[in-house]
Amino acid sequence: MMRRIGLLLTVAVALGWADDKTFVLTNAGKYRNQAQFTSTAPLETIVGTADRLSGEFTLDVKEFKRASGTITVEVRSMKTGNASRDSHMYGSDWLDAERYPTITFRLKRLDNPVVTREGERVVVKATAIGDFTLHGVTKEIAAPVTITYLERSDKTRAIADGDLVLVQAGFNVPLQHFGIKGKGTIIGSRVGEVINVETTLFAVTK
Repeated sequence: MMRRIGLLLTVAVALGWADDKTFVLTNAGKYRNQAQFTSTAPLETIVGTADRLSGEFTLDVKEFKRASGTITVEVRSMKTGNASRDSHMYGSDWLDAERYPTITFRLKRLDNPVVTREGERVVVKATAIGDFTLHGVTKEIAAPVTITYLERSDKTRAIADGDLVLVQAGFNVPLQHFGIKGKGTIIGSRVGEVINVETTLFAVTK
């Protein structure tokens, strides 16, 4: 009897998770994984990008109620178009790339997913909840996301072999919350106290 109950529970769990798929970040065709960060301060606006992003995540592609995974960005891939400024950004007064070479986001769940089916595409608007680690400090953040999902088809094979996901997200990073103090009075005058981050992630099923 107990074995039968155990078997039934196993089958129920397996069926409940049957729609979960794991995706790996990749660059394919015109699709590139990239983060853009913007610092707005009274004396200067700085816009930069980071292009060395890696990681994988799992999504429930039926209702999008389950999600998990980790995305990593290499600090030294962050560029602002000014080599001297970038060198300072990597230094110990700022991001301290020597001690903290990566920035990570560990996705824990999607809140309030709104799913719209548009022909072959599924578009999901939700709030991604996860732990964001920067400069050795971890804080939970909430980021509005738009997820576009395409199941494998003849059309998608022209881009990559597998189910495809495009994720667009945006969030703010208060530097003080992550122990980044800068040098002198630069934060608040030339560097914004809060950095806006916009990310585009492209991934394919494993």
